[in-house]
Amino acid sequence: MSAKQIIHARDIVMDIRSGLGDADLMKKYGLSSKGLESAFSKLINNRILTVEEVYGQRRSGLDTVVIDDMRSLPRHYLTIAVTIYEPAYPEKKGRLRDITERGVGIIGIESRIGEVKSFVLPCRQFLKVDSIWFEAECRWVEAKRVREQWLTGFQITKISPDDLENLRDLIRLLCLR
Repeated sequence: MSAKQIIHARDIVMDIRSGLGDADLMKKYGLSSKGLESAFSKLINNRILTVEEVYGQRRSGLDTVVIDDMRSLPRHYLTIAVTIYEPAYPEKKGRLRDITERGVGIIGIESRIGEVKSFVLPCRQFLKVDSIWFEAECRWVEAKRVREQWLTGFQITKISPDDLENLRDLIRLLCLR
């Protein structure tokens, strides 16, 4: 059993408020992603920081760009529940809100803007494959006090050719329903 890391709250609070990212916080304090998540939870539960301070808010319009071909991949809002989860935390399930072949909107999975996560989409009930795996970066967050109400948007950054084809099949199937 390893000794618990002791971090002074005022130090990590100053770093979070100054905008230090997850990777930099983990490096500075010698934390794993699970350790950083634990630190965030303790800061929120002890009311040292708010959920919004720790996990961020949707970015303001001041630093946005306009992309001409955004409608080439329209979002498909789902009317049926499709589960999604991180392979490291299969017990913490979220649900797809919307989907394209370049990204997903998720309800119920906490994240921070810029955080990269791996995801599993179990799809046996829709396709002849067990699941689709991909990696994605969090692009926006609407933080809520209850995890099940969080809204997050992820841009897919890594997906195998086979999983991309399966994702396209899933989108086609879901859009027909």
